[in-house]
Parts: sequence; C-alpha cells; structure tokens
Amino acid sequence: MYELLFITTVALLITFGTGNSYAQSRDQQRSFYDRNGSFSGSSIDHGKDASFYDRNGHFSGSAIRNGDGTTSFYDKSGHFTGSSVDTTQRK
Repeated sequence: MYELLFITTVALLITFGTGNSYAQSRDQQRSFYDRNGSFSGSSIDHGKDASFYDRNGHFSGSAIRNGDGTTSFYDKSGHFTGSSVDTTQRK
C-alpha cells in the first residue's frame, strides 16, 4: 500500500515539476517604459497569448494570437475590446 502511494507521489512530482519548469522557460517577460524612461508596465508572452500589467503590477488585459493571422484583445474583465490583422511582409 505504501509503495503504491510512494510511486504515485513521485510520478505526480515529476509530472507537475516538469510541466512548471517548461511553462516558466517558455514564458517571456518584457518591460515597457515611457518617453521619459520611467517604467510604465510589463507583459508576459505565453506563446499564443500575452498578459499585460500596469506599472503597479495589476493585470490590465490580454491578447490572443489566432491561427488566421489576427490578434484579439481583451480588457481586465475578459471582455473583447478589438482585434488587429498581421500586416508583416512575408519573406
């Protein structure tokens, strides 16, 4: 009985430990500054979506990159606020 509990615990630690380290290594944080050089906020890019925070660290919204080349934007309450189209020239 204890052997099964031990094996299950080790398996869960390996699974969740690996998952968290993968998520942290793929997330990229970026800081933004105003024209005077003062910190104005940050974003964390999670791959297909990004979260935005104001200068006090409060969540202010998110953006999701869709498969059709558009990006959808949402406010801090999760309400859709608009979208954009990728106009980058293809190589």
